[in-house]
Amino acid sequence: MDSSGLSVSNPFATSPSQKIVLDPVSGNSITLPRNPWNDDQTLEATQQVTAEWQPAHTNNGAPNTDRTSATFLARISAHKGTVKIVVIDDLGRRALTIDWTRDALTIVKADWVPDALDPTRLLADMVMTYWPADVVRDAVKDGMVVEDTMGQRTLRTKKDGFVFAVIERPIRDPWQGVATVRNQKLGYGLTIKSQRLEN
Repeated sequence: MDSSGLSVSNPFATSPSQKIVLDPVSGNSITLPRNPWNDDQTLEATQQVTAEWQPAHTNNGAPNTDRTSATFLARISAHKGTVKIVVIDDLGRRALTIDWTRDALTIVKADWVPDALDPTRLLADMVMTYWPADVVRDAVKDGMVVEDTMGQRTLRTKKDGFVFAVIERPIRDPWQGVATVRNQKLGYGLTIKSQRLEN
């Protein structure tokens, strides 16, 4: 650990697949595709992300009825076989850096970043929102099914058919415009304003 945060180099090295647990209670997870970016076209984009969630308890331990929100900016750079995400807060401080390649997932998280901002969940939500439907279906096939219609993607748990998350995104180009993620199982929402940059 250094002054800029915590570096985790290839935390999945002992596992043949890179798995992120989405819900510790049910055990539902997403297995990241082995090739992070399997598109000949490179992607450069910026995002403004507003997250809303409801902490379970207040500081004195009472049940909480208030929602909390946070806004941050992200820069995504994706090239054949690699995705890099840099997240900064509204003061311009670098909060997270995610380097995802075929061989490793390296995460640097600043020590001032709250636990509520989980970089692996951020990456999982990004994949579920923006990657092609067949990639997402394969990634969550152990515990969920994916329904993809015009502008909406719904993930349901296989065991009981409950809605895990509803994602709405631009139809023509998901990386250009506003997408929303409503995780009904875990009680948080994301509003993501994306803009493609010239390559």
